[in-house]
Amino acid sequence: MTRICMIAYTHYPTDSRVRREAESLVARGDEVDFICLGEKKSSKQELFHGVHLEKINHSRYRGSSALSYLMAYFRFFVSAFFRVAGLYIKKRYPVIQVHTMPDFMVFTTLIPKMMGAKIILDVHDLMPELYQSKFGYANNHPLIRVITWVEKASIKFAHRAIAVHEPHLDALCSHGNPRDKFIQLLNLADEQVFKPDESVSEDEEETDLENFKLVYHGTVALRNGLETAIQAVNLIKDETPHLKFEIIGDGDDIDRLIGLVETLELEDLVHISKGMVPLEELVPRLKQADAGIVPLVLDEFTQYMLPVKLLEYVALGKPTICTRTKTIEAYFTDDMVLYFSSGNIQELADCILDLYHHRDKREALINKANNFIKIYNWNHQKQNYYTLVDGLIGG
Repeated sequence: MTRICMIAYTHYPTDSRVRREAESLVARGDEVDFICLGEKKSSKQELFHGVHLEKINHSRYRGSSALSYLMAYFRFFVSAFFRVAGLYIKKRYPVIQVHTMPDFMVFTTLIPKMMGAKIILDVHDLMPELYQSKFGYANNHPLIRVITWVEKASIKFAHRAIAVHEPHLDALCSHGNPRDKFIQLLNLADEQVFKPDESVSEDEEETDLENFKLVYHGTVALRNGLETAIQAVNLIKDETPHLKFEIIGDGDDIDRLIGLVETLELEDLVHISKGMVPLEELVPRLKQADAGIVPLVLDEFTQYMLPVKLLEYVALGKPTICTRTKTIEAYFTDDMVLYFSSGNIQELADCILDLYHHRDKREALINKANNFIKIYNWNHQKQNYYTLVDGLIGG
C-alpha cells in the first residue's frame, strides 16, 4: 500500500475527473488523502468512497471579477500549503498530485518537494485561454502574459504533468512548455459509473415521444452556450409538445438564464436545477434523458475543450448534439454526434427536431459513438496513470 496525497480547488463529490483518479488508486490498494473545498460548517475530515477528504471550508467564488477569482484561489492556496505540509510530516507521501485550476496551486507542495516528494501537475484547463474567454482580455494583455508565465513555472516545478488530450497538449507546448514533461490522460467517463441501462421497457419501445428529455449538466457560463439552447427550444416549442430541457449545474450565468426562461415563458419546458450534484445523484438523472447537448460558444478557450459531459453522454448511450470544434472533431466523426455551428439557433433547433422525430437517427449515433469507447476507455487509460504514479514512486 502506498500513501498518496492530492490537492484540488474543487468540491470532491461533484468532480468526476479527480474522483476517477483518486478512487482508481484506492481500488488497487493505495491510501489517498485529498485536500479539497468543503462547505461551511461541514466536518473537516470525511471518508468518501475510500478516499480521505481533508476539507478546507472556503466558499468557491462565482462571479465576473478576475481579481476576486485570484483572491479565492489564494485563500485556498494558503490553507492547502499548511495542510499538505502538516500531513506530509506525518505520512511522508512519495507522490503528491495537484489538479488545476489554478496552475500555481502546485506550489503548495514546496515543503514536501524539498523533503523528497515527487509532484504531478494535472493540467485540467488552459488558464490563459480561459481568462481571455471569460474576461475578454487580448492575448498580449499583461495579465494573460503573467498567467502564461505562471503556467510555465508551475509545469517546470512539477516532476511530471498530465494533459487531457492531443490539442490540449499542443496548446500547452505553444506556450513554451516541454512536450516530454507530459503524458496524455483523456478526461474519460468511468464506465463502472457511467454505463447505459441494459434493459428497455416495453413502454419505451412502443412510445417514441411520450416525453423527450434533452439534458445539459456541468458549469453554467456564457462560454457554454446555454442561451443558444434555450432560444432553440423556444423556436420549436410549438412543434415539440413532448420536449423538456433540463439544465443541471451552477455557475456565473445561471441567474441570467433563469431570467431568460421566465421572459420567454418557458418554465413548463425548461427546468434549471441550480447547484452541482454528486455523481451518485447525477447519473440516474442523466439516464432519464433521451439526448445530451453541448452547445459551446467557440472562442480561444472552448476550441481546445473535449467536454467531459460529451464523453459521459456517450458512455451512457445518449445521442448528443454539440458545437462543431476542431478538438471534438479530432475524436468524433459526423456520424457519431450531431454537429451544429457555434451560436446558430436555427441549426441547433433543426438538430433537436431531427432527434426528436427520428428514433433511428438516435440509435445510429449511439452505435457509431460506441467506436470511441472501444478505443478510448478508462480501463485502458488508468494503466497509463498507474505507470506514471509507480514510475515516480520507484524513481
